[in-house]
Amino acid sequence: MSRSHHWITPCGGYALRLTAASWQQMDRECGRAEALETGGILVGHYTTDESTAVVAEALPPPKDSTRGRSWFRRGVAGLRGLLAKRWESQVRTYYVGEWHYHPASIVEPSGDDLVQMYGISADPRYRCREPIMLIVGQARDGDERPVRAFVFPQPEGHLEFEQRRGDAGPVSK
Repeated sequence: MSRSHHWITPCGGYALRLTAASWQQMDRECGRAEALETGGILVGHYTTDESTAVVAEALPPPKDSTRGRSWFRRGVAGLRGLLAKRWESQVRTYYVGEWHYHPASIVEPSGDDLVQMYGISADPRYRCREPIMLIVGQARDGDERPVRAFVFPQPEGHLEFEQRRGDAGPVSK
């Protein structure tokens, strides 16, 4: 993906960066899914000043996930242990949100997508009051995959990120 991997909300209150590795993980899973929806969780951290969410990993769907042409339900198998390992590692990372693939070139969050993310932002078990949602679409005729990013801060609802112009691209770490 040659476009910027750095987004910011119009109000300037939230920023998002993807590592090249996290984008490659999503792109690979989207390619495998073909005409079915898929997705997983985003793992990363916030910058020291807490101004930017940095997505280090886009994990594939857990084995108990289910999917179809126009729906996806992310499972939970193995996530608790995996997230505990990330938290306890030398470079601490943790859950920052969700990603999923819509097998279409136009990527719009569905009502189910929005309900899920509002629920996550309000659920203390996630420990993520401002979860990120990335929706990735199907590439057409050699174009890059369309992608949209949102943040769901409490109690504001949701905000869409805009790509930041002039950024050098994805972060490497």
